[in-house]
Amino acid sequence: MSNYPPGVTGFEPEIAGYDERENIMEVECGYDPCRYALEVPVTETYSHDVVQWYAVWVCPSCNEENEKEGWYDPNDDN
Repeated sequence: MSNYPPGVTGFEPEIAGYDERENIMEVECGYDPCRYALEVPVTETYSHDVVQWYAVWVCPSCNEENEKEGWYDPNDDN
């Protein structure tokens, strides 16, 4: 028996927390026609076998500010 409402397990990141780390990822500028690719630092949060990442950077080619986010399964071999 738990004190959580129905549908809440207690394992949600907002309740259980998550691990956070810095990493480097290759990304592409989001502005046409630039599409310059470079490696930038990303912040990753890991919770329940899913890594969510977030990056903000200024493209050295076109000087536009970019931000991107995404996720991946760290156990996926593809």
